[in-house]
Amino acid sequence: MQNQGRTVLKPAPKEPRKYNVIILNDDFTTFEFGIMVMMTVFGKTRRQAEEIAETTHVCQKAIVGRYSLDIARSKVAKATRMAREEGFPLRFEIQ
Repeated sequence: MQNQGRTVLKPAPKEPRKYNVIILNDDFTTFEFGIMVMMTVFGKTRRQAEEIAETTHVCQKAIVGRYSLDIARSKVAKATRMAREEGFPLRFEIQ
């Protein structure tokens, strides 16, 4: 069967769903280490990282960024590994 000159439109591919990466407050991880992780792993400026750290301190958690699931998992794994290597219990959630 032929198309008979009609254009068949295919749906545009969807953007992958985005997930929030949440940093959780603890009483042991230093402010400076948290800033460094947010800058190196999550690409935040110093000012952005300080604002996130302050929110984390006051509210017990804060959003670090929104990423596709694979990228969120990768960033959380890298940040967690860095924290453990330095002896910090820094934790994250993906929502």
